[in-house]
Amino acid sequence: MKIVAIMGSPRRNGNSEILLHTFLSARPQGSSLTVLVPSEMHLEFCRGCRFCERMGSCVIRDDMETVYPLLCEADRVVVSAPVFFYGFPAHLKALIDRTQPLWARRYLLREVMPPKKGFLLAVGATRGQRLFEGVVLTTRYFFDAFGCTYENGLFFRGFDVKGSIADCSQCLRDVEEAGKSFLCG
Repeated sequence: MKIVAIMGSPRRNGNSEILLHTFLSARPQGSSLTVLVPSEMHLEFCRGCRFCERMGSCVIRDDMETVYPLLCEADRVVVSAPVFFYGFPAHLKALIDRTQPLWARRYLLREVMPPKKGFLLAVGATRGQRLFEGVVLTTRYFFDAFGCTYENGLFFRGFDVKGSIADCSQCLRDVEEAGKSFLCG
C-alpha cells in the first residue's frame, strides 16, 4: 500500500503534526509512506493560465512535479491541517490549487485514474459551529481531482496552543483508531 500524508501546517511539531503521526502509527508493515510538507516545498501559485486544460500538465516547474505522480499512484491520502480563517493555510492551499492539471487529465482529457481513498484531520483554535465546513468542501474537491474518495475526517475544536492536542488522550485514541480503520481496512 502506498500512503501519501500531507502535513498542512506551516508550524512544525504542533497539533496537526501530532495528529498526523498518531494517525499514521497504525499503518501496515511493508506500506510505503511519503510525507509532504507544503510549507517546506518550493511551490508557486497557480497562474490560472489554463495550459493544463489543453495539455494535462502545468507550465510551472517546481516541486509539484514530484507531487503529481505521488498523488496518482497512492492508495491512501491523508491530510492533516489547522484551520486558518475557516480555510487551509496558504502553502497547503497552493498545493491543492496546483492539482488542476490532474483534474484536467481526469475530466477533460478522460484519463482513468486508479481509485484511492482519502481522510482529513483538521484542528482549529476556535469553537465555531461551522469551523470545518470550508476545509471539508475543499478536501472533497481536492481528492476528486485525482480519483480519491473522501472517506471521512476527524475534527478538533479549541486547540490553540502549540502541541496542546497531545494532552487530550481521548483525541489521540480516536485518531489512532481511525488510522487503524482507514489504513488497514
